[in-house]
Amino acid sequence: MDRKKILLGIKIFVAISLATQLGIFFYTSYKNGGISFNIPFQGINFCMLGIAFFLSCFEGLITGVRIFFLMRVINSRITIITSIKAAYANIFMGAITPSQTGGGVAQIYFISRDKIPYSQASAGSILCFVCTLFFLITALISTAMFHSPTMGHSLQLMIKSASVGVGITTLIFILCMLFTHLINNLKFTLFTHFKNKGIIKDENGKIENFLKTFAEGLVSCRESILLMAKRGKMAMIVGYLLTCVFFAIRLIIPYFIISGLGGNVSIADVMYIQLFITLVSYFSPTPGASGIAEVSSLVLMASLVASPVIAIYTFLWRLCTLYVNTSIGGILLYRELKTSDQA
Repeated sequence: MDRKKILLGIKIFVAISLATQLGIFFYTSYKNGGISFNIPFQGINFCMLGIAFFLSCFEGLITGVRIFFLMRVINSRITIITSIKAAYANIFMGAITPSQTGGGVAQIYFISRDKIPYSQASAGSILCFVCTLFFLITALISTAMFHSPTMGHSLQLMIKSASVGVGITTLIFILCMLFTHLINNLKFTLFTHFKNKGIIKDENGKIENFLKTFAEGLVSCRESILLMAKRGKMAMIVGYLLTCVFFAIRLIIPYFIISGLGGNVSIADVMYIQLFITLVSYFSPTPGASGIAEVSSLVLMASLVASPVIAIYTFLWRLCTLYVNTSIGGILLYRELKTSDQA
């Protein structure tokens, strides 16, 4: 793993997150008549905030158990400790890379440390993504059916539009799995045709190498799913259920934060909005959805969180749902890379 790229990702993530948090603080302060560092401690319910922090501790553990159940079907050498480490590393690298692209790489790296072949570790990573995709499909159906009398029509329409986007992504994924070889053959046929016509210039072979890597990824993904269909149906069901639990915790944490800050809101409305933020953030081009997640939360949660404390809420929300587990993952990955260098 390239340490320079990891450090660059950390710097970008921290810079954007810090700038956004400060921007939200100054913006909300300006709206409320000026900058104030007075925190309304008398209205804070520390028990509710404690529950939010307590729940945040389970995100990495639940993801680790999911990895363990899925990988055990592929290779019985996997251990629960390695799975949990891989989960935290996944969270860390997903936070510092665009569209969470580095999360799978970190997970594969840790799993391979148990002397498991990279191909099998990659299969496990793919299956984790499939479980997440299944959850997003469930979320798509849920948001399409849900109607809140306390939320505006425009907001609900926007949320349903995001769900349609997830549905289209899912449909493309299913088509790729059903017609893997046809799609790969069509890709290379079109590439060769346009290259011979001079429309595509690929003197250094980068485009061709990318297409080959993409084709291998599709085949590997298809084979992993077929393997689980034959040998690991129960593991796949357990993996899906654990994914649902993971996201349920992430969606309900903001409710306890708002309640802890003295708010009185509907738990269904909070989870509904958080689901939309999850859909928006999941494929965000910025590391860890930094900037996008904070701003979308500021805009969408404004109707549920009192203006004087929304900056505090946004920070606590990101602290519980990202910063804590990202820090743990960063420490574990740093120690693993250091141990690897010394070996």
